[in-house]
Amino acid sequence: MTSQNAKVLFSLGAEAVGSLKDGANFKKNPEDGKCYIIYKDKSIDVLKACKNQCKHQGGLFIKDIEDLDGRTVKCTKHNWKLNVSTMKYVNPPDSFLQDELEVEILDDGGLQLVELSPVDPWLADPREPEELQEGEVKVTYITHACMELQFGETRFMFDPWLKGPAFARGWWLLHEPPADAMDRLCSADLIYISHMHSDHLRYLEQSQVPLTNINVVPFGVWQKVNEHLRFMILMDGVHPELDTCLIVEYKGHMILNTVDCTRPNGGKLPNNVDLMMSDFAGGASGFPMTFFGGKYTDSWKETFIKNERVKLLNYKSALVKSLEPKIYCPFAGYFVEAHPSDR
Repeated sequence: MTSQNAKVLFSLGAEAVGSLKDGANFKKNPEDGKCYIIYKDKSIDVLKACKNQCKHQGGLFIKDIEDLDGRTVKCTKHNWKLNVSTMKYVNPPDSFLQDELEVEILDDGGLQLVELSPVDPWLADPREPEELQEGEVKVTYITHACMELQFGETRFMFDPWLKGPAFARGWWLLHEPPADAMDRLCSADLIYISHMHSDHLRYLEQSQVPLTNINVVPFGVWQKVNEHLRFMILMDGVHPELDTCLIVEYKGHMILNTVDCTRPNGGKLPNNVDLMMSDFAGGASGFPMTFFGGKYTDSWKETFIKNERVKLLNYKSALVKSLEPKIYCPFAGYFVEAHPSDR
């Protein structure tokens, strides 16, 4: 019996179930065109299933001809490989776990694939907002994607690019950070690095500050800092291997920072947070801006950039409108480019 927190995605009749072969079976839902993988192991009477969508960048899986047992499938985008008997990615190893679907066997011998809808992770252990004193919470813009949050005596710094260029001297800071920015960074209680692009950690790369308490944090789990302060890191739905976003909660008040995420947490985010922060400008210094010749003329690039900017603005506007934060602060994106091809 399917629970209220579940959604039926795909069904197979008894005859189709009987024709499933050992190993990976590729199925397509004729109603919506979405694809699935059903793994069968007859020897131990096991059926497993998942969406046919690579967690790296959403590519489609096909049969891996190098695997004679039919346990492994290969992504058509970047050749990532998934072992569907364990739902672990084996190339590259130790990268992701594939989200598994529930396989429900029906009374008539058919089956249906069910996606469970767990409670949004930030709703775990809910806390009622407490009254704050004036000045108890401070939010300070430093430069580019770097912010300082102060909660009582505890200070939290985000994405510290404070000095010098990023991306092989392609990007430079538009705003000079405060004179004491590095002192603030060195004395911060926590430093959040959303992802490994140099415009989010450039100063840490250059500095001699010893970082002795580095934590790789699991997604969707509250991390307690003290009695009143906790945070949670969420994965980007489009680039899960690259980007993350952050929820910080202090005395029941939430701050959401989506940073550079293309689709933070697959689009599921908390509503009515006290403060929402995000980037507002797309990246440069990459495809297709740095390619020359062919269709990549100056006029083509100009049109491409204009369209991309409009799409980004529309997406951010729709996201903010749907989440309805009490305050919205677009802050990450103030940089200048070294070369005209980056603009």
